[in-house]
Amino acid sequence: MPFGKYEPVICQVFGAVCLLPLYRSRSITKGMKEHILITTATGKTGYATTVQLLEAGYPVRIFVRSRNEKARQLEKLGAEIALGELTDYKQLREALTGIQRVYYCHPFVPGMVGNTNLFIQAARESGIEAIIYMGQWLAEFENQTSRFTNDTKAAYRQFEESGLNVIYFIPGYFAENTFVVVLEFAVQLGLLPSPFGEGKNPVVSNEDMAAVLAALLKNPTPYYGKRLHPTGPESLSVVDMANSMSRVVGKRIRPITIPEWMFLKAASLMGREFGIDTFQISQARHYNKQYQQNRFDVGGPTDIVRQLTGKEPDNFETIVRRYIDQSPYAKPSWSGWFNAMKKFMTIPFQPIPSIKELDRLNQ
Repeated sequence: MPFGKYEPVICQVFGAVCLLPLYRSRSITKGMKEHILITTATGKTGYATTVQLLEAGYPVRIFVRSRNEKARQLEKLGAEIALGELTDYKQLREALTGIQRVYYCHPFVPGMVGNTNLFIQAARESGIEAIIYMGQWLAEFENQTSRFTNDTKAAYRQFEESGLNVIYFIPGYFAENTFVVVLEFAVQLGLLPSPFGEGKNPVVSNEDMAAVLAALLKNPTPYYGKRLHPTGPESLSVVDMANSMSRVVGKRIRPITIPEWMFLKAASLMGREFGIDTFQISQARHYNKQYQQNRFDVGGPTDIVRQLTGKEPDNFETIVRRYIDQSPYAKPSWSGWFNAMKKFMTIPFQPIPSIKELDRLNQ
């Protein structure tokens, strides 16, 4: 029935009451933090990034192949696990449901171009707001011979043509890759074997890379389309690294340059302990040559870590101390020396894949 002169007022009140749940819902949504997906979340940068985001109160889903120990650790910290493969479109779509931002880090395996194409399709259909893509510093250079590097260059083009909001995260050679595999030899034998020649590198820590990634995932908008190259504070040669390690260990550590054949044998031996497979060894051959040519030091150190995190990047000595403190080789000992020497002496006798096989993996 008509309400006469009171009708406009009654309608306004009634409308406000009806819209109250919607206003409340919008208010709640506005206060919520964005949902983030981390791929390769049990890797070097993915794990640390997930931890930092969870500590900051962000809802994080991790896309992993199995519920392994690291995945379970992240689950205990509050991460949601989504099991799947980057090769499976349906699993990708399910993992991206309800997600706004993604750290897309392709594992160190072949197949990046095809998998990235699937991911882009899934991201478009899911309406993903922002993607941080783990690229590679060497992909900034022409005439690269590594298959993984050239796949990374192809992935750049795929993302650039996708219409998605993408930030390109392009670190150089990770700090831990320069010494962790041979840490036992350094601490126990005082030797730092290296295939890097006289090349220099402004090495950056996993923790600093994760801090930059977390900052980008929290506030990606100003960086869409940009290539960000995070580094450590100074460029170091292998001699410089050995000197830093000497100060941490409290004994002299001597750098020794090893030829490719010895690198391949050492990588084959240590790979069983550190999970380095033949494909990764096939790519490392090419990275070593680029390192020797000083490609990783082109442009020198950057201030990306400080810009994005507000802190200075870890220096090499800090990084080494962190790993040694967590290592079973923290202190030299007679038994440690004997075991390390025995392992070191077996390196020349290790069977290795043929160069032909390594070249085939790189095709």
